[in-house]
Amino acid sequence: MEKDSIISTTTQKLISIVPDGYKPMRLDVYLAGRFTYLSRSRWQKEIKSGKIFVNNIPITIPHYIVYQHYVIEYKRQPVEEPTVDPHYTILYEDDYIIAVNKSGNLPTHPAGKYFHNTLTMLLWSHTGIQCMPLNRLDRETSGVVVLAKSGRIASAFLQYSKTIAKTYYAIVIGNCSFTRLTVDTPIGISQNSRIRKKRAAYTDAQWHAVTHFTVIKRYNGYTLIKAMPQTGRTHQIRVHCEHIGHPIAGDTLYCNHDDDFLAYIQSQGTIKRPFPRCALHSRMYRLYHPFLQKMIAIKAPLPQDMRTFLLQLESANGTANNTTQS
Repeated sequence: MEKDSIISTTTQKLISIVPDGYKPMRLDVYLAGRFTYLSRSRWQKEIKSGKIFVNNIPITIPHYIVYQHYVIEYKRQPVEEPTVDPHYTILYEDDYIIAVNKSGNLPTHPAGKYFHNTLTMLLWSHTGIQCMPLNRLDRETSGVVVLAKSGRIASAFLQYSKTIAKTYYAIVIGNCSFTRLTVDTPIGISQNSRIRKKRAAYTDAQWHAVTHFTVIKRYNGYTLIKAMPQTGRTHQIRVHCEHIGHPIAGDTLYCNHDDDFLAYIQSQGTIKRPFPRCALHSRMYRLYHPFLQKMIAIKAPLPQDMRTFLLQLESANGTANNTTQS
């Protein structure tokens, strides 16, 4: 069942649960890493102004230490929001979680300019439940998002985070010469970019990152690939695709130079892209369900926009040295 309404509320509150496996860290450091649209110094000001709550307790000390499974709330001022594609389809639901197939222009949760126009707020509007994402997709990434129906439930699932397996489909630029490839290159803040949120892969980067790639089908100028991230770093698949010389079609951040990305942002999205969004789709999410005591796998079909693009490529240019994987 598709949903298409936008929630209307006067309260803007962001909620983040510190993931399983996180080492103890300062509150300002966690917020700056988790919500990158504000710098660490800006987060320090927000903390001191009394807008941050940890486990329902107001915290005004930036160096306050947070631990895994802590619930952090941020109450912020309303902002004007860009339009989104609010459609999603429910793939699975039980008493504990809900899994949806989200569109390729919908943020998972409130961040930056987006608050009402986000998946979690739409679900709250439609179901009356304040769901908490167990996985997060970038705004332009379509596919499977799994959400817990309470903080207690989310914490229970986080205990089994090592059982999670993810599969993505991506349309990348160029014809990949490999059939299978494992990229084992750490990811860190880009050292050569003026864009604060941009990541890069390099040998002495901060975060260990491994992604397994498999070619599904080659086209003239593009390749449809399967990506299975072994780790879960910010922008990991996008960064590793750029690292191997095959950036994802439509990815403005990891396809071009900084000037091109900044020009695209300033144009408010009017500059034409080879694909109208980042051509990345969360195909499958597998996890252990602690309440049902079994593994479950949730799948989302390739979205219409990516299927149409591939059909156009095949019709116009044919395919090149195809390799098809199930």
